[in-house]
Amino acid sequence: MSCSAGKPNFRLLDPNVGWDALDPNSSNLLGFGDPGGIYLAQTVAGAVDPTQLFQYLLPARLARGCAACEWYLLTPFPPESFLLRRDACQQQWKPLWPSCPPAPFKNPVAVASWRKRLAVADQGANKVLLWVESGARLATEIPVEKPGPLAFNPRGELLVTCETSNKVARYDLRGTFQGFLPADLPSHGALAVIAVDSSHATWVVLHDGNSWALWSLAEGQSQFAVATIAQLQSSFAPTGLLAVSDEGFTFDQDTRRGLSVATGFSWYGRPVSAADIVPYGLPARQKLGQLLTCALDSGIPRCQWHRVRLDADIPAGTTLCAAVASAEVISGASQGDPTRDPEWKNFPAGPPHPADWTSGPAGSVDFLIKQPPGRYLYFRLRFKGNGTATPVVRRVRIDFPRVTSLDHLPDVYRETAQAEDFTERFLSLFDATIADVDGVIERYPALLDPSGVPAQLLPWLGGFFGIGFDPTWDAEKRRQILGAAAGLYNQRGTLQGLQQAINLVFGVTPAIEEMSSTGPWGALGSRKILRAEQSNPSGSQAAIGRNARLRATRLFGKNSSRFRLDHSGLGAAPLRSYGNPDQDPFSAGAYRFRVLVPTLPDMSPEQQTRLTNLIEAQKPAHTVASVRIGSSGFLLGELSAVGVDTGFVPLAAPVLGSAGNIRLNRNSIVWNGPSGRSGGAGVGEGSIVGTQTVRG
Repeated sequence: MSCSAGKPNFRLLDPNVGWDALDPNSSNLLGFGDPGGIYLAQTVAGAVDPTQLFQYLLPARLARGCAACEWYLLTPFPPESFLLRRDACQQQWKPLWPSCPPAPFKNPVAVASWRKRLAVADQGANKVLLWVESGARLATEIPVEKPGPLAFNPRGELLVTCETSNKVARYDLRGTFQGFLPADLPSHGALAVIAVDSSHATWVVLHDGNSWALWSLAEGQSQFAVATIAQLQSSFAPTGLLAVSDEGFTFDQDTRRGLSVATGFSWYGRPVSAADIVPYGLPARQKLGQLLTCALDSGIPRCQWHRVRLDADIPAGTTLCAAVASAEVISGASQGDPTRDPEWKNFPAGPPHPADWTSGPAGSVDFLIKQPPGRYLYFRLRFKGNGTATPVVRRVRIDFPRVTSLDHLPDVYRETAQAEDFTERFLSLFDATIADVDGVIERYPALLDPSGVPAQLLPWLGGFFGIGFDPTWDAEKRRQILGAAAGLYNQRGTLQGLQQAINLVFGVTPAIEEMSSTGPWGALGSRKILRAEQSNPSGSQAAIGRNARLRATRLFGKNSSRFRLDHSGLGAAPLRSYGNPDQDPFSAGAYRFRVLVPTLPDMSPEQQTRLTNLIEAQKPAHTVASVRIGSSGFLLGELSAVGVDTGFVPLAAPVLGSAGNIRLNRNSIVWNGPSGRSGGAGVGEGSIVGTQTVRG
């Protein structure tokens, strides 16, 4: 396979192209279709890491209460058995019933909590006890033969298991039997944990020796299915536990709650050192695994294969060994010799003779191929683990044919085969480095494509363009902002640029009103001012200005704006001592604008602060912006509101002399006569809607 036009010059082995395994079923490897790579298989299929398991599911003896930081711990038996409680105010576990405790437990094995209800499975007494009011009153006792782990579902039903049956019984809060779950429990180990998530799916953990298996039963299904840790993480919130073992458990929570990672407890509630709690071991894995490919065809007779590169992780205690063998023709018969390498006698040897294989340096993930020319190449990869850890190989790249800088040197460096081979291998050291640099240069334009780079690179790309990301933005919004960066920079400081930035970040198109064009002045033949209308999202310009209209604009002169000697009347104009009086019609509201944004469902105070910061960053530095967040109605002036609770109704008719002395002045309304217009609210004659209205 090749990534460039022309003849193929390399071959890939990965989950996307395929691993070309000769016999994957006898390789002891898994992950041939996993983007994460191939790895040593587990000795028990479906086994999970118990450390990750208990970070999302609580052990049977531990339950979380309904109050904040409230926990319940059921101590084992013998020599003592209590139900302990701990909350944020307590630094120690204390008995739930310090005085007047109920009858002692005989052999309790599990505890469950839901709201203010507690349930304990007492296997020695063959019953399940159910308390209400956080243990203040015993509600009922349910007879169950050898009960096991318990769990409440979101409906408040209590799920009860027992060692003598693979059924899961359901009981209501009064202890009345409601039937069984539609599926039997898997028979692959002892039941250790049962839990129900918010979608009413039932989860169980089975323990078989040193392995832990996770199963789930979705609502409406009739059979448990093997589940993964990734599915578990998407269904449950973290439990707050860091480690669980037979000795006890440790918390991984905020120190303000008194449950720091250094806090460890035994199963009797006694503080112990976190170092003394050794977590359960990892799932057991195969110690040997092998990937052997079929013949890889270069398509070039007598091809000189060049280089092998591995994208792999090799943890401590594991090894990875790659080997190659070339051939000019394909041979179907195996030439393996079990006595030559008895450690790998249970794995296929492949068609090449055992003496034909050449291995790369130990631990190397990049080496040159030392093989005679041949059209075909066999590739072998051997995994060695310590029983729990495994190497992981994500991709193998094999380059061909060998092309080095020797082609650009005089023929004197090729006089002998030994000299040619040494020179090729020597120059390959530098050619490999140069090829890596050339590859980075070739891929550099892709690093500037916001739609293609990984999400982890978006902050770096934003810094490259001088864009600071808000922590609340997801990857998709960051990609949209980076994609529009060129247009935003080109229109920065304009109405269109500010509208586009707000629309991009908050998903709403604002109305932007320039104060200089909406002041109290009216003039005939005034100059035009260009602005973007809210109703024109295409960004085209519309001309507006101070166009005075009869019965729509009040005309008044300069003498009304500020006091002038011999021209203005006392009390008719304000006293102002700054600026040129002749520029008052134009300077009023200059360099000021108002941004009107509709109310959004998530427009919290934090969002309003982010909106203000965005406007301050995008507006011209010499301007002053004011932000107005829309509400459920319209605003009339500054103090009056018209909303859903406002009615347009006729005014009450004034009656002189009916209620004391009524004086007619400029604020009085005289009612229409019999021949006048009927009372009510009208739009038209004396009302104007639209000329001064900005939709926000």
